[in-house]
Amino acid sequence: MRLIGSLLRRLSPLLRSQAFRLQSQMDIHERSLWHNASFARVTGGFLPPGARDAHSIEEAEPWDLVRRDMLLLLMRDIEVRRVYGSLAEVGVYRGDTARLIHHYLPHRPLHLFDTFKGFHKRDTDSEAEVTGNAVASGQFLDTSVALVRDRIDPQNGNVVFHPGVFPESCEASIRRERFAFVHLDADLYRPTLAGLEFFYPLVVPSGYIVVHDYNAWHGARKATDEFLGDKPETAVPMPDKSGSAVIVKSN
Repeated sequence: MRLIGSLLRRLSPLLRSQAFRLQSQMDIHERSLWHNASFARVTGGFLPPGARDAHSIEEAEPWDLVRRDMLLLLMRDIEVRRVYGSLAEVGVYRGDTARLIHHYLPHRPLHLFDTFKGFHKRDTDSEAEVTGNAVASGQFLDTSVALVRDRIDPQNGNVVFHPGVFPESCEASIRRERFAFVHLDADLYRPTLAGLEFFYPLVVPSGYIVVHDYNAWHGARKATDEFLGDKPETAVPMPDKSGSAVIVKSN
């Protein structure tokens, strides 16, 4: 018995790790230990209708399966409910999330906003003033439009790049579009607030705004809470690695 107890104690970290990995897949995922095939057949699983899995869902954001599957569920939802509108991301970095979005909803225009040169000094200076947290302006420099385009590998001409400091990088024509899904991953207070102010009136009823890092970066949290202070919507916290928040546009 002592030998068995000792062996179990040694295996315990591995067993816990394995249990976490298995449990991180939803029941409607075919690789889940508790895969519910009959439910998935009736409801369609969690991929958007007609989506091809050729670009490997397993490859996309393997460090945060909860976030990956949350984004897929939201994209599936706007497809199933036929929520009209384009897609946008503010804060693209190297294009991993943009790749996921485009390859599962390639028929919708995807607008990508980023300096593609890392944090802008104006935004890091503002971060220190507003939140009291010093953030280095040299972060996320290892990217470019060319690198992101190669990473996304666009299936068509629906991926549109808007390099520059947001929101100055927005052309006037963007204000005439309507959006079903907006992903804000700008980390800092000023660009997050700008993203909410710019896109909120353009998101259609029942469309989604996802704020990444809501429970990880002071600026993202402060900007979201302040912006929603006089709005009918609330930020619904998600349990992904950096604590995204989902906002459902009110009717």
